Amino acid sequence: MDFLPKDGLRYGYRLWSEKQTGLVVKLQTRDAGGQVLEQVAFTELQFDAPVKMEALARQMDNTAGYQVLRPELRKTTPEAEGWRLKAEVPGFQSMSCQARRESNAKASAAVQWVFSDGLASVSLFLETFDPKRHTKEKVASAGATHSVSRRLGEHWVTAMGEVPPDTLMAFVQALERSR
Repeated sequence: MDFLPKDGLRYGYRLWSEKQTGLVVKLQTRDAGGQVLEQVAFTELQFDAPVKMEALARQMDNTAGYQVLRPELRKTTPEAEGWRLKAEVPGFQSMSCQARRESNAKASAAVQWVFSDGLASVSLFLETFDPKRHTKEKVASAGATHSVSRRLGEHWVTAMGEVPPDTLMAFVQALERSR
């Protein structure tokens, strides 16, 4: 099945699914010219395999060799955090907004504002500008995932998602402080 974009703000998708269950077994993300940017697929699949929940839980609980971070997140709104879009990015809707609690009461919380068009998602990460951490504005990509980072007044904005870079720029350019 092909999902073709109607504009340049998103990518197209081709997907294959298993007939009985509808499980997606292969997915390609494609640019406007139909070139594959990214692909994921099962290499082996066994339906009705016996799963021992105790063994699975033990594997998930074994965090040896990993650093486990559990940030405190609080649900919020962009308006409550002093942000808004002065223009909508066509086809994308605001889905959620969360702020990470900072242990330092003087530091403002970092905010993640998530948008989706039903297939792709875009995250806006909003934080106080720190010249030690935020050295230069940049655009980066890996496969179909792109990011745009830049300073906006006293804040640092990073837009990230599986969309063309122009879509991320549209979000960044529409973003403004409301207070």
